[in-house]
Amino acid sequence: MDYEGAVNVNEQNEHSERSERLFDELSKKKKQKKRKTLSRVLIVLALVLAAGVAGFYLLRNYVNREFASSVGDVLSYEVTTGQIYTTVSGSGTLEEVDLETLTVPEGVEIDEVLVEAGDTVSQGDLLATVEMATVMTALSDVQDAIDDLDDDIAAAKDDTVSSYVTTGIGGRVKILYAQKEDDVAACMAENGALAVLSLDGYMALDLETEALSQGEEVLVYRADGTELTGTVDTVSRGTATILVTDDGPAYDEEVTVKTSQGEDLGGGKLYIHNPLSITGYAGTIRNVSVSENAYVYAGSTVFTLTDTSLSANYDSLLRSRQEKEEELLQLLTIYRDKAVLAPMDGLISTVIYDEDAEDTASAASTASAYSDASTASAGTNAEDAETELLTICPNQQVCVTISVDETDILSLQLDQQAQVEVGSVSDETFTGVVTQIHKEASTSSGVTAYSAEITLDKAEGMLAGMTADVEVRIEGVENALIIPLDALHQTRDSAYVYTGYDEQTQQYTGMADVTVGMQNDSYVEILSGLKAGDTVYYTESQSNPFGFPFGNMGNMGNMGNMGGMGGQGGQGGQGGMPGGR
Repeated sequence: MDYEGAVNVNEQNEHSERSERLFDELSKKKKQKKRKTLSRVLIVLALVLAAGVAGFYLLRNYVNREFASSVGDVLSYEVTTGQIYTTVSGSGTLEEVDLETLTVPEGVEIDEVLVEAGDTVSQGDLLATVEMATVMTALSDVQDAIDDLDDDIAAAKDDTVSSYVTTGIGGRVKILYAQKEDDVAACMAENGALAVLSLDGYMALDLETEALSQGEEVLVYRADGTELTGTVDTVSRGTATILVTDDGPAYDEEVTVKTSQGEDLGGGKLYIHNPLSITGYAGTIRNVSVSENAYVYAGSTVFTLTDTSLSANYDSLLRSRQEKEEELLQLLTIYRDKAVLAPMDGLISTVIYDEDAEDTASAASTASAYSDASTASAGTNAEDAETELLTICPNQQVCVTISVDETDILSLQLDQQAQVEVGSVSDETFTGVVTQIHKEASTSSGVTAYSAEITLDKAEGMLAGMTADVEVRIEGVENALIIPLDALHQTRDSAYVYTGYDEQTQQYTGMADVTVGMQNDSYVEILSGLKAGDTVYYTESQSNPFGFPFGNMGNMGNMGNMGGMGGQGGQGGQGGMPGGR
């Protein structure tokens, strides 16, 4: 190689080395720049994370500081025995009890009512004055009515009820409701018949089966093992009606059915295939002339009666005369006192009679005397034409009606004790009893409710219209192991409590599974898992303005163990998140 060629090669080599060094320097600068960028990103992320953590702690401290009054302390409770009960509660307004509407007979004109609503009166106090001339006229009219009724009663004496109850159609006696000395009307009201006959000679049984067809014979077995032959009368929509003889089998008797090959088909109760009811309406059973399962022919006597000399019309006339007698006595009392007096000690609840309205109505009635129209007096009962004067009550008891949910109405019973609070009177709790349970439902916005009436002695200061809160104990357990409801924690499959608490770590310990029984808004019965003397730890359920419960905020610093949140309990016994599971 000549000298110039060697020089060129050296120059190329030097150029190549410089290029490589330049490339390496550029690569190093790029890597350094990337490292610097990554460092900056990591620093920013670290700062953001640090700010987040700091913000969390600041928020926690702020919440703990600002809402410390809403956070309950960790409490302990020693398991003990006691009574636990469930209640039905509600509220309503007080009403007077045993209100009596005081009336004066038809025709008596009121001169002046001398009492007002809210007045307390004693028996014999003057309530109203009357026009004495109208009292005399009314006395005469009532006596004339009694005389007319006496004539009608005398004529009705010849109206009698037959002393015999017979059957117009022959049949077999399958049911005898009426027995000797039974009242005919009462027996009819209770059973709808005095006796029931089978007319076609068959008892029947309805059996759900697809295995039978019309006309097929089956074997029917009575409770005593007696075998009868049955015939399928009809088959409709999977139900077969089977007929057996009515000579022997009783109404409502349980039987079983098999096919002629001995295959079981089921069973049921027999009923009368073609029944006929024997009826009556008056008298007393003196003698029962037939027996169950006996066959009677048309025209046969089934019952012999006594006390049939008086007809229903006669009884009605006697009742009308008795009412007129009472009206006559009332008029004579007014005539003697020259006024209407209080029939008892009590409180005037309302004054019904309106003198101004009465005068207006009387004038209208007089003006219409020339036409066919008639106008009723104000304060007059249209049914019996008596004038309603006022309402009076003994002023000894009051009642309150509460609404009862459909899930609780069947738990209520008459005479159950109730606790009643009337806040406008005092802080005292009054004792009442359930006196009426109304099972006619009322529905509002898809919610069905019933009502119950609680009666209590009237205390000083109680007035009709005051609001009363009622609590009725409907179920209870004596000597039950009980703990506060807030101490119970529940999952879908289990219930547990905490039997320990570490103050240093602020964590609950000693989680114990329990079986629960009855519970109410405050306590829960423990059936197993604890014993008397054990201690449970919990936090009262409380809420803050953010809408979530504070159980134990101090434990939020240890998010790896959510056990500290176990102190959060809900109404109804729903516990918080289980710890250590």
